[in-house]
Amino acid sequence: MRKRSFFEKIRAKTGRLRQRAESFEPPTIGSAVRFPYGPFQFNIEVSKGVLYEIEATTNLRNWVSIFRSTASGANDFLDSDAAKFSYRFYRVNSNGLYSVKTIGYASIILAPGFTMVGNPLIGGHDSLPELFKEMPEGTIVSKFDSRFHRLRESALKGDKWTNPGERIGFGEGAIVFNPSSDYRDLTFVGEVNLDGVSIPVPAGFSVQTSAVPEPGALYPDLRFPVSDEDVIHLFDRDQQKYVLYPYNNGTWSAGPPIVGVAESFWVAKRTPGNWNCDLTVRPN
Repeated sequence: MRKRSFFEKIRAKTGRLRQRAESFEPPTIGSAVRFPYGPFQFNIEVSKGVLYEIEATTNLRNWVSIFRSTASGANDFLDSDAAKFSYRFYRVNSNGLYSVKTIGYASIILAPGFTMVGNPLIGGHDSLPELFKEMPEGTIVSKFDSRFHRLRESALKGDKWTNPGERIGFGEGAIVFNPSSDYRDLTFVGEVNLDGVSIPVPAGFSVQTSAVPEPGALYPDLRFPVSDEDVIHLFDRDQQKYVLYPYNNGTWSAGPPIVGVAESFWVAKRTPGNWNCDLTVRPN
């Protein structure tokens, strides 16, 4: 048998190192969709032959493994348990390397009448025709323009939106009117913002929503930039009325307002501020 030359040995060794490096590339995750009947599906891509696991969480801190397998390249994963959760988030772990993106969904129930909603996820499927596919004739989505101090309405008429280009983008809030007597679901799908974002909160009235998909007290939990004489207006969708939360002398007069995931609210703010929304995603 012919002995390999020095250069052949180097090329063989380099090839093995290259294959090993390629096998340890971080996995990717994306192309997600939430089906009307509950399951959540997304695409993952892991180097062939590499062991990986899919982890899920509802609080972006405590993660659980929900699936483990050996990769065969790119494929779709369907979480049939997603119907049990109003919001859930996912990442892929392969050889201790995590997917750069964390994706998921956040749903909110639209009561008969009005509901205030907010989008906490980064995604490209946030136009009204995409978000409200199952809504009936007469549905109205209103967004508040703080520059001109007026609501901008888009209505569903004749299976078409009066403003089809309107969106509820990442970090934006809106008021939805459900003309039916049925409770319906609205689901936002996309990527969790891991880098943090600063949302300007102007003086006067505005509609705000948290860019972090976590529930909690606006302050201190969600670190809303509250100051004396501010008033938060939460909308009780079951009672169809606003509940006011004034902030004076460094405290909430009626207790802290608790805001849910994918919920928005009105704020009457005396002085402008910046809402710094960030979180730290870490393993168990």
